[in-house]
Amino acid sequence: MSEELHALLRATDLFSALDPPAVARVAEVGRVEHWTKGAVVLEEGAFGPRMMVILQGSVEILRRDGAGVQRAITTLSSGDVLGELSLLLDLPRTATVRAQQEVQLFALDREAFVDLVRVEDPTFLLLGYHLSRTLARRLIALNDRTVSLLAENDELKERFGEARGELFELWDSGEPAGGVEDRGES
Repeated sequence: MSEELHALLRATDLFSALDPPAVARVAEVGRVEHWTKGAVVLEEGAFGPRMMVILQGSVEILRRDGAGVQRAITTLSSGDVLGELSLLLDLPRTATVRAQQEVQLFALDREAFVDLVRVEDPTFLLLGYHLSRTLARRLIALNDRTVSLLAENDELKERFGEARGELFELWDSGEPAGGVEDRGES
């Protein structure tokens, strides 16, 4: 399985920039997980200190709205990453992930990742860099979508402005949003 796992990892955006020995190093530290159709892989609000890369299959991402109703927000498939915020920040899960079919995932635990970054393992420092690029691309896409939605709706634009002001007040106070702190070590 190791050569097959290495090939599957190298085919993903996150690992494509790593050379084969670096991919092999990451594969040594992580593990492959198998989930059946309909299984809840991650649950919104739960702590789960691991990041996963979908090797085969697809998952549905669900999030609770203000009324507590769980709504599908997207689907992810082979090569997509999930759980990266928990890997980096040890935050509760921001969404529920349910397998739409049998799914094979590569999982990397936060504790192992942080330990290897702490000792300045070059492979895991590079992986952290590429993970931050993935998050930056998502932020750009979110910003573009937000601007598009605001251009369509004046009431939404006003409400967004108010929420943005509240967010900047939180940033200025130095307090994490919602009182959530990084429970990991500095």
